[in-house]
Amino acid sequence: MKQSIVWVLMLGLMGCRANDDSLTQFIQDVHKTARAKVEPLPQVDDFVADDFVMTRDRVPFLRPLPEHQESDDGGNKACWQPNLVRIKTPLETFPLEQLAMKGVLGDGSQLWALIYTPEGKLMKVTTDSYMGLNHGRIVEVTSRKVSVEEILPDGTGCWIKRTVPLMLAQQ
Repeated sequence: MKQSIVWVLMLGLMGCRANDDSLTQFIQDVHKTARAKVEPLPQVDDFVADDFVMTRDRVPFLRPLPEHQESDDGGNKACWQPNLVRIKTPLETFPLEQLAMKGVLGDGSQLWALIYTPEGKLMKVTTDSYMGLNHGRIVEVTSRKVSVEEILPDGTGCWIKRTVPLMLAQQ
């Protein structure tokens, strides 16, 4: 029985011969008639680099120096200038955003605000004390806030003042 199955399978496989003669003939015909039409590349001139000749005093590969604006009166500005030579206080080493008001001490005539620093220190300040990076001077201390007058450069050599409140921190 097994031998008959093998013989039937062998006869079946012999009848499955591929008939690809027409396909082979078609491929040969296409190869004979196909011609690639490639246009020649355009003629390109040789690249000639120009020599760099510096026309100004500035080197193009370095950042330019800042321009100094001089006023007509020999450099003295007619606008208000802060005292930049005074001795800084410890609270002037921190930005106002990192300082927190934790409370108030005092009586009706004099109030002191308790300021908590990022280093974990609690410091006592009052009116005319300095704090913050922008020459901030305390102009008012109330039970809810400390008003700080900051001094910022305006870019022309003058300074502008702005008042920033430092509110009592909620626990």
